[in-house]
Amino acid sequence: MSRKKTLKQVAFILETQRTAEVAMQAVIDYLQLTTTPTSEEAHAIIDRVLTEHGCESPEGYVVAGGKDSCEPHEMGSGVLKDHEPIVIDIFPRSKFTGYFADMSRTVCIGTPPARLKKMYNTVRDAQELAIAMVAPGVVCSDIQNAVEKLFIKRGYETSGKGKEFAFAEGFVHGIGHGVGTTIHEEPRIGTDTMGVLEEGDVITIEPGLYYKDIGGVRLEDMLLVTSDGYKNLTNFGGMGSDTFV
Repeated sequence: MSRKKTLKQVAFILETQRTAEVAMQAVIDYLQLTTTPTSEEAHAIIDRVLTEHGCESPEGYVVAGGKDSCEPHEMGSGVLKDHEPIVIDIFPRSKFTGYFADMSRTVCIGTPPARLKKMYNTVRDAQELAIAMVAPGVVCSDIQNAVEKLFIKRGYETSGKGKEFAFAEGFVHGIGHGVGTTIHEEPRIGTDTMGVLEEGDVITIEPGLYYKDIGGVRLEDMLLVTSDGYKNLTNFGGMGSDTFV
């Protein structure tokens, strides 16, 4: 299948993305209104929203808090505590069109500790940097390298031996990947990927930082590469409350 998405295919992905956004807001509302929220109940909320909108999540999803969130693909379990990062990653597939979408946000119940707020702001800055680089002809690894340099400049080192990824802490994964009828497809945007972005690619930009003593922060938007740059397909702004990161 061609990497370049047609207008119809982009419309299919957008439709799935809107469902992901509804599910994301439903989880955030639950976290705001519940005294003892759990990952399991958040998972059940996602399931209900996806089912109501004709979607499913064959690859699962993430609602991981505290130390669980320092593993990028940890689904999460147990009580989601105040003042700790909660990584929410939702990547549904339409049962009707077969197209995926993908988005991540990180929130915190109550006032975030200063170091968590600093880490969140750094990841946000890294995402803004990476998104600004998106355009046809850009070498994928250049985006990854630019984000790595920003993290190092801000004092966030990548180190250790990881379980799923090469490194245990820091910026341990690629900055993004293609999305279509599979959740991870070309182009792969990472350190060793020498391909270039092409007009019609639908990609994620998802920088993250992960440390065992604090947890993880990841922010992920989905973009269409256009003839003159990009269009952000994600329409999900603030966290809805000043008490959230």
